[in-house]
Amino acid sequence: MKVWRWVEMPVVSGSEEEVRRALLRQASVVRAFPGCLFLRLFCAEGPTFYSLSLWESVEALEEYRRSEAFRQFWKQMRLHFRGAPRAVNLTRVEEEDEQSGESAYL
Repeated sequence: MKVWRWVEMPVVSGSEEEVRRALLRQASVVRAFPGCLFLRLFCAEGPTFYSLSLWESVEALEEYRRSEAFRQFWKQMRLHFRGAPRAVNLTRVEEEDEQSGESAYL
């Protein structure tokens, strides 16, 4: 089953540009990782950054989270957090119409 991953990353004021550059560099790594289907990055006042990614399965997401690329990136990012990041795994609340293949929202 596909899984969405939403991550909220509150960062120290003044580090926004460095964090933005680091996220953009890591985005290409994540998008190329086996099982990643989608990734978007967002920012909001606070300053807070967000990522939304779609994975083929929880197992694919966990494989990325066990990777050296993930460990090194988060080791670097922790220096810029002003609070604990929050992450949530999400599944879509919809059913697929078996005949048409189109999604029907609940």
